[in-house]
Amino acid sequence: GVTPDAVRAEFRKLSRARAPAPESVEPPVEESASPQRPSPLEYWLLKLLLQHDDLVAWAVAHLDPGWVQHSQVRQIISKRLAAHANSTWNSLAAFLDECDTPEMRSLVTEATAEPRPLPNPSQQLSDVALRLRNQFIDRQFAALMQRANQPDCAEAERLDLLHQQQELRRLKRQPIEGGG
Repeated sequence: GVTPDAVRAEFRKLSRARAPAPESVEPPVEESASPQRPSPLEYWLLKLLLQHDDLVAWAVAHLDPGWVQHSQVRQIISKRLAAHANSTWNSLAAFLDECDTPEMRSLVTEATAEPRPLPNPSQQLSDVALRLRNQFIDRQFAALMQRANQPDCAEAERLDLLHQQQELRRLKRQPIEGGG
C-alpha cells in the first residue's frame, strides 16, 4: 500500500514541476495538503484509550477499529489494541517510538498531553464506541441504499441489499454490551 503522505509528496513534486499561470491566485499545495483532523468523537476515543490503560481490555472485546474513519487514528487504535492483546504494551514513550509517521506521533502526544481528568471514562468509552458503531452502520446503510437505487441493480441483488439493510437496522438497535 501507498501511504497518503507519499501521495501528497508526489503531488507536491508535480505541482513544483509545472509553472503556475500568471493569473493563478491559488494557495501553495503545501498549505492545502495539511492532514485532516479527526472528528471530535474519534479524538475522544484516542484520548480514552491512551490515557486509561484499564479501559483497553473492554475496547479489545467490543470495539472495531474499522468504525474509525480517520486513517491515522484507526492505525493508532489498532496498534494500541494489538499491544494490549499481545501483552506487548510497555509505556506511552515506547508506543510513540513505534508510531509510523510524525503525524501519528503528534496525534498521540496531543491526545495524552492534556492533564485534565476525564470524568467517568468507562461510560464515555462505551458511549463513544456506540456512537462510532452507529455512524459506521449509517454509512454502510447509505451505501446499500445507493446501490439498491441504481437502475442497473438486478431484482435479486436489490432484495439481497434490502435484507442487508434490515440486518443493519437490527444491529443498530443492539447495545454494545458491558462497560469499561
